[in-house]
Amino acid sequence: MRAPWWWLVAVLALVACDDDTGAGGGPGPGADAQPADAAGADAGPTDAGADVALPDAAPPEPPGFVELRLSPQQAVYGLADQPQVEATVFDRVGQPLDGAALVWRVVEPVPMPEGPIATLDAEHRLTFLREGPGSVRACIGENNAQICGRVSFFVDAGPPALVVEVPARGAFVDVPEIEVRGHTDVGARVFVNDAEVAVGADGAFETVLPARFGLNRVDVLADDGVRRPAPRVVREVVHAPVLIPASPEGVRLADMLAVRLGQALLDRDAPPPDPDEAGVVHLDHVAGMVEAFLARVEPMGFIADPVLADGAELSLRIVGAGPGEPDATLRFTEGGIEVFLRLEGLSLQTEGRVDLEGVPVDLTGTIRVTAAAFALAAIEAGPDGTPGLRLTDVGVAIESLGGEMVDSTAQAVLDTLGSIVRAALQGAATDLVDELVRQAVPGFIELGLGDALEPLADIPVEIAASDLLPAIALRLGMTLREPEAHARDGLALFLDGAVGAAVPVEPPHPFPGVPAHINEPPPWPAAGGLVFAIRLATVNALAHELWRQGLLQLDVSAVIPENFRALVSAAVLDAHLPPVVVATPPGSPDLLEMQIGDVDVALTRPGAPAPDRYAMSLRARVGVEPGEGGIRLRIAEDFDLRLELVEAGSAAPFAGDGLEALLRPLLLEKVRELLVDGFDLSLDPVVIGRDAYAAYAPGISELRFAPAFPEPPFVREGWIMVPVDFAFDLTEAR
Repeated sequence: MRAPWWWLVAVLALVACDDDTGAGGGPGPGADAQPADAAGADAGPTDAGADVALPDAAPPEPPGFVELRLSPQQAVYGLADQPQVEATVFDRVGQPLDGAALVWRVVEPVPMPEGPIATLDAEHRLTFLREGPGSVRACIGENNAQICGRVSFFVDAGPPALVVEVPARGAFVDVPEIEVRGHTDVGARVFVNDAEVAVGADGAFETVLPARFGLNRVDVLADDGVRRPAPRVVREVVHAPVLIPASPEGVRLADMLAVRLGQALLDRDAPPPDPDEAGVVHLDHVAGMVEAFLARVEPMGFIADPVLADGAELSLRIVGAGPGEPDATLRFTEGGIEVFLRLEGLSLQTEGRVDLEGVPVDLTGTIRVTAAAFALAAIEAGPDGTPGLRLTDVGVAIESLGGEMVDSTAQAVLDTLGSIVRAALQGAATDLVDELVRQAVPGFIELGLGDALEPLADIPVEIAASDLLPAIALRLGMTLREPEAHARDGLALFLDGAVGAAVPVEPPHPFPGVPAHINEPPPWPAAGGLVFAIRLATVNALAHELWRQGLLQLDVSAVIPENFRALVSAAVLDAHLPPVVVATPPGSPDLLEMQIGDVDVALTRPGAPAPDRYAMSLRARVGVEPGEGGIRLRIAEDFDLRLELVEAGSAAPFAGDGLEALLRPLLLEKVRELLVDGFDLSLDPVVIGRDAYAAYAPGISELRFAPAFPEPPFVREGWIMVPVDFAFDLTEAR
């Protein structure tokens, strides 16, 4: 327990009055070499033990000074210690005098009612009776000729008791505050997270801490001003507004991932560029992508029956078609999308004849059509969880129809309004454009969205077994629920899903679920084009399942560095809580922090009967690095590591600094493996294979979407927001 203030004052007084300056606490030459009355040797404290006179013969030479030493010499002694006081008497020229008769006594600054602080036996061995300051005094000579030596000591009964009653280990709170209660010895000071709290007359203390989302470290320290290191208790408290329950099969949660396509992504500011030398057209807008696709469509694939007429008066069929130059405009509506399509120069190659008053006229030629079309579609999730377009309205208008016929009479017939040839061709052109609008455009958009989301339906998370880690095999799957489209704003796709193992497992320790924020909509950027939003609960659900698979229950004995094996023969880690990933405070150089807490660390010293047991907590800053192939997490080299000795199994357990030096490189590597292998979100390029559109677009060999990341991600309101550049490549068949 902590010494009262007056003991400290008394010790200072003893030091001020004492001439003992030797390394062992004894006097230097000439110490106490003045008469006893002048020095005030016996005028202060009352004797705390009986004088013990040694029957030694008087020294042959007059004594000069007396030197006292404590063996062993310590700054602080415990009640069980019994140091011996050694004395040497020197003559006036500094030579030892043997057989000097000394008178011994134990003195203390202020006599206490509970009795003396120590006793001294005939062999000059101290037995401590209580804590506080004191000294041993030995004198030779009588009255004014008395010469004395002194050595001081301080007795401490041990570190103050520290009991933290609230919070318990691994506690959970859904309100943003944490109550801390406990008790210590009277007179000790208590610090909670480095802030001193009041201690009552009975040693009780209590305070309330603000709580942040995730693991909150509660670090309680009791300080008596003497013992170092001071006793401490470290507790981890989980705070989250919501806990998502976990079953033996895994964790299911809504809105694991969201994707938003802003209206700006649909608009094009220039026609699609020409192909490069490799035949690749690089596109950055959906409208340009639709135009480039339609420009390479084979319209004959959308003509249900190329024979327009087969009678005696008129025989007409279409033998070829070209798409012309498409011009597309797309716009989001409430719940859907509007498509405005203009086809200029749509061509139809014709064959046949028309009978004009018994004279057959050849209808071979090329028809040129300019058409406009409108389609309104609702965006829905299909039964298999893929997005689809349900057409609610379609309109087609033929703006112009003309052409070049081989026969001049046929040309005149074509140009005559109301002729049966023109009417048949206009009907065919209308049907063709209608089919393009009903099939090609929706099919292409559905194809792009479906292929982009397909990889998210089943994402394997696999970590190979090693000397330390068990084999981990998880499945992360997401399916689309009803999309949300808003007029002139954008389209948001929300994916629900689950993460779990093929074989159900029980957690290594009970914990009620996955910490999560209240599920608010993602904070989409105002002018965002394409943005991915990863719910933070998705990352924590994955962390929970990795923990449940045993990723933080590790026997690291095999990888103890060789230079530490003489100190530690075995080391085992057991995390009682799953890791939690949280947003860092504003201004932090990294977006996230991984928190690992309430970890039991058992270290076995060679020859020790039982391991030393510690409680460990770790905080590692994590950066989000989007790049080619996906989004990866990066751990900072430095991290915050706290260790509390819970139970000593050896005679000399490691202090915190020494244990940190042992564990830090091992933990850094293991946490890095956890991040690299377990938390990468793959965003490989989406390739739409040729077989999906070869029937009506044989001029295209590949459609490819490769995400790029023009801006750094940010974290807000429980979401990791990742802006993405729309980069779409169309490769022509060569």
